[in-house]
Amino acid sequence: MADEDRMTLAPTEIYGRSDEEQQNGPKIWRRKTEEPPGNCLVYSLTIIVIVFAVCLILSLIFLRISKPEIETVSISTRDLLFSGNSTNPYFNATLVSDISIRNSNFGAFEFEDTSLRIVYADHEVVGETTIGGRRVEAHKTVRVTGIEAEIGSFRLLNTRGLDSDLRSGFLELTSVAQVRGRIKVMGRRKWKIGVMSCTMRLNLNGRFIQNLLCD
Repeated sequence: MADEDRMTLAPTEIYGRSDEEQQNGPKIWRRKTEEPPGNCLVYSLTIIVIVFAVCLILSLIFLRISKPEIETVSISTRDLLFSGNSTNPYFNATLVSDISIRNSNFGAFEFEDTSLRIVYADHEVVGETTIGGRRVEAHKTVRVTGIEAEIGSFRLLNTRGLDSDLRSGFLELTSVAQVRGRIKVMGRRKWKIGVMSCTMRLNLNGRFIQNLLCD
């Protein structure tokens, strides 16, 4: 009986999986890893900072309003008369100037009529004329030509030293102007003043202007 009840465990046959079974076998699902909430906050803050920086740069470029630049491009003389006589020194002439007005802003610059003064020896006005108001478009330069100013020693309250300057053959002059106007950029209007100060030397014998220099 013992022999009959004894079970003989024969080795079972092992079959390998077919390729189809391996390919179509059960899939193992893995849980998708989620970004921590802290990372989303960092990304959001980074985007906000970048947008703010871009807006700030654009505002500095487009909304920044600078004053116009004005200078004398050329100047000539006409009808020059002078005398270095110590008892009665005098000079009279007409100066014809060409000036340029440059607007570097993103909006047009409109300026009013303004005065152009010619100063002798850095202290007394010997001539004055008017520059007519006009409009200078954005990033444009306007050239105003043929501005005539009559200059003469008759305007001087003090002629001390004038005779020696006339006998030397040279007069030191300065051309001064202030151009005041409004600039409109993206709905904003702002008043700006462009200042011109150009020094020059009037060559009496040669009857021309030399050493023209604008600040």
